[in-house]
Amino acid sequence: MDFHLHAGLERPTDLERWIDIAAADGRRVLLLLDHLELYRRTAEQYEAWRTKGGFHARYPIAGEGHRALFADFDSAAQRKDVLVFKGWEIGEDELDSPLELAPMMPAEVIGWHIAPRNGSTPPNGQTLLKRVRQIRELQKRLPIPMIVFHPFPMRIENLQRTARSLGRDLRTIKREDYRFFGPGEQEELIRLLRGTSIYIEMSRDTEQYFDDPACREALIADVVPLAKAGVQFTISTDNHHLRAAKKPFAPDHYCVPLEVTPTNTNTIVRELIALRTRRSLIESSSARRTRETK
Repeated sequence: MDFHLHAGLERPTDLERWIDIAAADGRRVLLLLDHLELYRRTAEQYEAWRTKGGFHARYPIAGEGHRALFADFDSAAQRKDVLVFKGWEIGEDELDSPLELAPMMPAEVIGWHIAPRNGSTPPNGQTLLKRVRQIRELQKRLPIPMIVFHPFPMRIENLQRTARSLGRDLRTIKREDYRFFGPGEQEELIRLLRGTSIYIEMSRDTEQYFDDPACREALIADVVPLAKAGVQFTISTDNHHLRAAKKPFAPDHYCVPLEVTPTNTNTIVRELIALRTRRSLIESSSARRTRETK
């Protein structure tokens, strides 16, 4: 599976080819998404961003862009070789302010981007507990699966970038520094996640840190108790670029030592298929009632 495949404004190639690359790599369940905040730019900001990044003007901004993006995702969902779902990636800070719910309504999944906050307090157990509580409240209004995107690599990225900016040797960062959770936080997270449709992402970012012994030991200490307790995860590439997309995706490199198994990752697929079937039945029933009243 790949529950974090960027397929919107930053997509480096046509959507059909982008999915072909994923399918050729053996991925069969895809969550296509884009950053919601990209569609909030003014025309001038959008053009400056597009020109600087060398992006194609694939979609307009604001609501027109939301609809065009999701129309393409709906077309991709007709493919027979992969199972495609659609969603958004949204910055975690938006959970602290009134939410723009309208563009979220057509989404099947929403992933909340945990930021590294380089140079400031890195993500930690308290961050994750806060976000999970906020997501649980949101799901009372929007009952769809939601994912906390790549929290563990974001802590490592913060610590390493901060160390480099200070001229420190990364070997001075110890396992205890990398640890994401403090005492009692894993147990509280397990309690909060039990029976919910909230998932924690294990992304390809994990791979670049996993060969460092201190990072590896910290990740194992943080993740294995969650996996053993039945916490549900998603697996993803978080691919934005062709170079990364063409590199074989091998999550077993870190998922096996972290004890994240298919048992921990398949629930979201079953849940999404059930939700899609239910939504289709509701839409069919509504359409039938409309015809009968004419």
